[in-house]
Amino acid sequence: MGEDKAFSFFMPMFIIETMKSILLIQFRSDETLLHERECFNRYFRKGDIELGFLDILKDDFDFSSPKKILKNYQAIILGGSSEFYFSGNKKENEEIFRGMLRRISSLVKYVLERDLPTLGVCFGHQILGYFLGEKVVNDPGQAETGSFSVSLTKEGKESPIFCGLPQNFVAQFGHRDSLKGLPKGAKLLAKSKRCKVAAFSYKRNIYGVQFHPELTLKDVKFRLSLHPEYKEGKIPLFSSILSSKILENFFNIAYAD
Repeated sequence: MGEDKAFSFFMPMFIIETMKSILLIQFRSDETLLHERECFNRYFRKGDIELGFLDILKDDFDFSSPKKILKNYQAIILGGSSEFYFSGNKKENEEIFRGMLRRISSLVKYVLERDLPTLGVCFGHQILGYFLGEKVVNDPGQAETGSFSVSLTKEGKESPIFCGLPQNFVAQFGHRDSLKGLPKGAKLLAKSKRCKVAAFSYKRNIYGVQFHPELTLKDVKFRLSLHPEYKEGKIPLFSSILSSKILENFFNIAYAD
């Protein structure tokens, strides 16, 4: 799918019915919007997998009808954001942020209630936690930018989202906000030295990861060039080829049935 093709549910139905489709919901307005698409397409643009895109910042969709939005998709990914924070935004962004939460609320509640295959990445991880009733806070002690080791819990080692991964692996992080604790009803799957909830699961098919399995070391350097405000102190940067396995695992979870 080309980067300028907005949503795969606009494709002819005879194509849709032969494709395995995942919807990436985006929360970006700058250059990282297209970069995020490129990064996920790197793993999903193959075989019979179709990745569609929904830009939550646009107002020309009826977000109050989740069933209509998701009718041609088997799974969704809630993407990241370099511009918006639960802990407070610049005046011009705060109203946009609150509007995003209002628009997406019906959709997130819909997937949580129905246990639809969902992967929340970084900001998307925080969105899932927020709608599960957990606080998202600006805790400098948990903030991470760069490459950090992730450690799986006992539940994480047994979870299908981490199938084939060792107990400890390197992943790319870039977050100021974090979940204050584990959402009620969720399982803690992973943590890092700084981040208390690096990954969690809810019900059978819903997962949140505070890190970015879609990013390579090159991608992180590019993101930092666009958002130098994240460059505080010495930033550890290492390759993280293992974490992308999570995307393959998520696809397998989404189409297990």
